[in-house]
Amino acid sequence: MSPGSRAAASEQGMAKTRCGRASLLRCTVAFLFLQLPPPGNGRADFQVQGPHAPVLALVGEDAELSCRLVPSISTEGMELRWYRNQSSPAVLVHRNGEDVHQEQMVEYQGRTSFVSDHVARGEATLRIHNVTLFDNGTYHCLFKEGTSSNQATLWLTVAGLGSKPRVQVVDDQGTGIQVKCTSAGWYPEPLVEWRDLRGQPVPAVTNFSLSATTGLVAVVSRVTVQNRAVQGLSCSISNPLLPERKEAESWLPGECL
Repeated sequence: MSPGSRAAASEQGMAKTRCGRASLLRCTVAFLFLQLPPPGNGRADFQVQGPHAPVLALVGEDAELSCRLVPSISTEGMELRWYRNQSSPAVLVHRNGEDVHQEQMVEYQGRTSFVSDHVARGEATLRIHNVTLFDNGTYHCLFKEGTSSNQATLWLTVAGLGSKPRVQVVDDQGTGIQVKCTSAGWYPEPLVEWRDLRGQPVPAVTNFSLSATTGLVAVVSRVTVQNRAVQGLSCSISNPLLPERKEAESWLPGECL
């Protein structure tokens, strides 16, 4: 073989090698591409989060139980379900943009609504109207899309802020002046405190009773005043869950002065 023939053969061999390497690279890239997971829209894998602390609501008012998706993707097209001990019947089921009343607990019919203000950013809210003691306790919110679902647990604490105390003065036939303080509509059991007009505490006997219809607590508290220097008393009642305090005062009859 002449030197020119050997050079031509060498160039052809190098070209084949380059082509072989290029083909191998293309095959490797194609293989790696096939091994990559298909791009998703972010909706297949999601978490549901609720408030970390219990939601506090007053008897007779509205309560809102909110849950949100992580990441913050829209809840449109999802089935949203709030329930208590069992998933069906539920407190509220929202599917295809509508509330499904056929799957709702009797106790919540006509008392719930779905708040859709922030569904585009992954937040959905159950609103319970005219809260009662029955609503106190644990809830679950379940978000479902296709075969993917997740849920969170949240808690509703119901408190009753009772009526303004009523103080009545009764002459107890010479054994002192008996003063009675009454109020109703409390939950849980309230704190009752008596003081004279100088701010000194006065011992009392207090009884609580539960309403058979509402479960709320009624208060009857009594003090007997034998000290003629006491000119008046105040009865103060407070709920341990709330900052508010309700109070009433009464002057004692002149014969006790």
